Amino acid sequence: MQRIKSVFGVLGFLALGGGGYITTAQANDGITPINPATGQVLVPPAASALAEDATAGKPNPKSVPYTLLRYNERYSYLANPVANRDFFDPVKYISLDENDPERYLSFGGEVRERYERFHNQNFGVRGPASNDFGLQRIMVHADLHLTSSFRIFAQGISGVQFGGANKAPVNQNPLDLQQAFADYTWGDNTPNGDRFTLRGGRFSMAYGSSRLVATRAATNIPLKFDGVQFIASSGGNSKVYGFLTRPVEEQRYRPDRANPEQLFGGLYISKPVNSSLSIDAYYLGYRDEGAQFVDASGTEIRHSVGGRFFGKLDNWDYDLEPVFQWGKIADKDILAWTLAADAGYTFKQHPWKPRLGVKFDVASGDRNQGDDKVGTFNPLFFKAGYFNDASLLRPANITDLHFSWQAQPLENLTVTLGHDIIWRFSRNDAVYATNGAISLPAQTSNSSRYVGSTIEAAAQWKINRHLVATASYVHMYTSDYVESAGGADVDYAAAWVSYLW
Repeated sequence: MQRIKSVFGVLGFLALGGGGYITTAQANDGITPINPATGQVLVPPAASALAEDATAGKPNPKSVPYTLLRYNERYSYLANPVANRDFFDPVKYISLDENDPERYLSFGGEVRERYERFHNQNFGVRGPASNDFGLQRIMVHADLHLTSSFRIFAQGISGVQFGGANKAPVNQNPLDLQQAFADYTWGDNTPNGDRFTLRGGRFSMAYGSSRLVATRAATNIPLKFDGVQFIASSGGNSKVYGFLTRPVEEQRYRPDRANPEQLFGGLYISKPVNSSLSIDAYYLGYRDEGAQFVDASGTEIRHSVGGRFFGKLDNWDYDLEPVFQWGKIADKDILAWTLAADAGYTFKQHPWKPRLGVKFDVASGDRNQGDDKVGTFNPLFFKAGYFNDASLLRPANITDLHFSWQAQPLENLTVTLGHDIIWRFSRNDAVYATNGAISLPAQTSNSSRYVGSTIEAAAQWKINRHLVATASYVHMYTSDYVESAGGADVDYAAAWVSYLW
């Protein structure tokens, strides 16, 4: 144990230059914290199963007590009698040894029914003018804890699209293996303990704000990776992640497989400094043998170094994240960057707890076609709905200013309104779709930077611990630049219901 503490001391010093303030244990450290008096599962908003649904504002602090990465949940607390037991508790905790509460089997899952309607999807440049379809996702998982140190997690998935002009692989795969991995943990396996975990197999990942590595939960088939991951945790909140993986490529009607053309690895460090500041620092390495950009194609080798500074101070919350990228695409040098900022003020004394927020994003683009440099930022595996639920744009060659208002008129109802103004970073680079394809060309008869602006409205009703209903609407007023490329205004409406257990 002394050796473990010494290693964490070195990691903490390298990350932040000294000791840190330890706050309440977070669910994404691998141990779900609980209220010892009631047995209530405490899930912070950033780790909630609903975390990636909050596109225009911060997650509701009264979040559903299931985590975005379901393998982070722990149910050994159910070995002891608790007040107000849930209907599903008998299958959430099946004891394997009455003398050892850490040996157990747990089952869980999700059923989501979703409806989406587009008018001028992809700006109307290609495809039908209107497109509407239903989406169904069913996931079931089993979490087997053979000992306090060794566990196996497996999750199956069924994603089906009903109707629509195009059934993309991320929405259509009736039966597949979503996750399957084994963990071995050394050290103190409690919420505030010092420990190391080695993971191998297929798993999902989400780091920090999910700007570069996310689960992509909005689509029917979430993102996952095949490979290994190393996790070190100290004091609950201080964490170090190291991983080497191949991203998994979605296949319609066939088992998904690791993409042999891609390799993704990195190191991510997260540590609270004090009660109002936490810092993340990371390196991400990426290789893609089939990269395509406006001014380059071929094998892409890209290095990303970033930092994230975030926290709360009285009624204010803030999140600042700069990233620098370098490397090569074929024989061209990469030099790209991004800066994302998010700040908000919550009127805590008002019964609705309204929050006024503003986001600013700038992601570099290529300034000069035909030269030996590529300036287009690559957001790697960013979260779906990065700008809004319509998921029209990739955060590359983009600048935007996003205003939002969020409130809770009822304790279990969250309403969000937003307005986003969007420009291209460079006139000489394109507007990219979320999958990296070119939506709008770099040069048109009107090549202004201004792309358009959106109005957004969303409501989320947490009916109970298990059932959540959400509705969302986005309208995008497009610019003369979009019209000169053959595009037009966009409308998007969606409603979905999720049942988690």
